Amino acid sequence: MRPTLTMAQKQVLVMTPRLQQAIKILQMPRLELSQYITQQMNENFILEETSEEAEIESKDDELEELIGIPESDVDLETGLPETDSVTKDDMPELDIADEDFGDINWKEYFEDNGTGSIEWEEPQEDRRDNSALEESLQDHLLWQLGLSVNSDKDYEIGEAIIGDINDDGYLVTDVEETAELSGYELSDIERILQIIQGFEPTGVGARNLEECLQIQLKQLNLEGTIPYRLVSEGCLKDLEANRYPQIAKSLGVSLNSVREAISVIASLEPIPGRPFNTVRNEYIIPDVILEKLDGEYKVLMNDYGPGLRISPYYKNILNSEDGSQEETRRFMQSKLESALWFLESLERRRKTIHKVAEAIFDVQEDFLEKGAEYLKPLTLKDVADVVGVHEATVSRVVRSRYAQTPQGIFELKHFFSSGISTGNGEMASSTSVKEIIKNVINSENQKKPLSDNEIVKILNKNGFKIARRTTAKYRKGLNIPPSDKRKQW
Repeated sequence: MRPTLTMAQKQVLVMTPRLQQAIKILQMPRLELSQYITQQMNENFILEETSEEAEIESKDDELEELIGIPESDVDLETGLPETDSVTKDDMPELDIADEDFGDINWKEYFEDNGTGSIEWEEPQEDRRDNSALEESLQDHLLWQLGLSVNSDKDYEIGEAIIGDINDDGYLVTDVEETAELSGYELSDIERILQIIQGFEPTGVGARNLEECLQIQLKQLNLEGTIPYRLVSEGCLKDLEANRYPQIAKSLGVSLNSVREAISVIASLEPIPGRPFNTVRNEYIIPDVILEKLDGEYKVLMNDYGPGLRISPYYKNILNSEDGSQEETRRFMQSKLESALWFLESLERRRKTIHKVAEAIFDVQEDFLEKGAEYLKPLTLKDVADVVGVHEATVSRVVRSRYAQTPQGIFELKHFFSSGISTGNGEMASSTSVKEIIKNVINSENQKKPLSDNEIVKILNKNGFKIARRTTAKYRKGLNIPPSDKRKQW
């Protein structure tokens, strides 16, 4: 045996920059795409925003005329033409009406700019941040500490304790460890901790849920009452499991007294730091809208963002017959080619999303009319076969994209699910079965909640062949506790 050189032919996919751009654009969410469009406008002076309403209107016939690529020669999966690239010789002569731009030497203009791009000085704005500063839990506690202690020593101890309080308001380290690390006496640490536990929000500085609730009940002057005893005498686990009779027996009180105590405990805050945990609302803008027109559901694209077009100003320069501008023309020709390709990629993205959405809702029409219980099983392969693309393309399309339907706004991934056999030989969506389980539990007798076996029997009577283990899995997926924890005494 010896090393030899051989030649062989094989087909491989070369990830050209344009292919990468097309795939990147296809899977971009709406906000990211809008930012990307703005970036492309800043980088390519050939592109400009239309004065019409913010909408990308890249018509096939216009792109066909400019690029010379008919729709049949474009791969729907990637949004790319079958030809490798568009050269200057492939570009048709642009038929643009002449406009009077004056005596401008464009070659000299671009040479003076060096980079070949239009530059401008961004106007100076007042960049001071006028937004309100959000106070953290630690800042709020330190402010109260400064008003509650008089010595630097006590403030330093309190500062060390507050540094170990997490965002939920709980002390996450032992006082012994704090004493060892800070070098102060344990008695001083515990004394300052008692002061901090009296701060607002009520219950802050507790080391566990039991202590947190006790602090709040003490501040309500309920120490020694049934609610306080329920918390302090180790009944919280029975409370979590809804074992009210055991609580009543343990405390030696009536069941009605336990119910009243539970209503008091339910009014307390188990997470004292919650008011300081800023939650930002994220607004969902649907990518497609389902509307019923003439008795049929139609998929409408919810296009938005800067409307783009090729600048007529620069098209006119390219049509110029002035031979002295040949270098400028070559530069602008490359920019035009890049701009046209970008517009084509945007249009292919829009068409692919539209066709995938149509394929989904052709199957899920019953859902649009009747609700989640009528979802049908659907896989990526089913949609890919209808649209004529690869499953990976469908996966990119449905990721982080939403549809506005008569039943509400849902992520497109919501409409894909596996199937479960029914009595008539058909398949039902696992999502619809979950919805049925949810409705069955919502309508049960709360004093005698249904076990998983009883839910299985109800599903079997309705024609769904499903195992108890699968039912339990779906119930857990819906964040519904088992029957013993759902029982109301």
